[in-house]
Amino acid sequence: MKRRKNVLSVVAICLAALSLVGCSNSSSSNKSDNNKPKSNQKVKKTNTQKTSFRKSFDKIQVGDVMQQGNGGSTLKDVKNILGQPNSISATEVKGFKVKSYSWTKYGTTIMVQFSHKKAITKTVSGFKWTRHSTKLTLKAFNSIKTGSSYKALVNTYGEPDGLNENVVLGKKNVTAVYFTGIKAKSAGANASFTFADDKLVSKTETNLK
Repeated sequence: MKRRKNVLSVVAICLAALSLVGCSNSSSSNKSDNNKPKSNQKVKKTNTQKTSFRKSFDKIQVGDVMQQGNGGSTLKDVKNILGQPNSISATEVKGFKVKSYSWTKYGTTIMVQFSHKKAITKTVSGFKWTRHSTKLTLKAFNSIKTGSSYKALVNTYGEPDGLNENVVLGKKNVTAVYFTGIKAKSAGANASFTFADDKLVSKTETNLK
């Protein structure tokens, strides 16, 4: 019981990283407004690099917190994918140690947290997909039912902009946040979906229209 409480405390810290997604997207968009106009060729190159970096996130495997990260990528594995991290920090909850490594490129940040030298959670923030439609309206959001799958969400609305993944007691938990492809009433609009074992368990929206 004590071990389980410790693990759940660590998971709470891991999930707190997802709260940075909104801030990262807001700050990155403000910075882009201040940049000088770029040529189409440079914009295309930057977008390709950003997308490539985002897709690197998918190559990282997370292990089960309850099994000391068993099955998760090692730090060496992740460095081979992303290179050297930009920052490193450590957190300890009731004797349970978690080390966080962050990589930031092109306004996008990938954070991977390790326990027992294995990845136990990963988060991507600050990234925005280029979409040419706003399918995710308030009406569409309300029609998405509890129990529906993550795959169904992605098939309909595309990959989320912000994403957090972890595994606890053999159960994969995913929180997906959309900032693009949505119909917004005002700036800062987003839609967030939380899945457990590929089933939607909760959802929230801000300023959808």
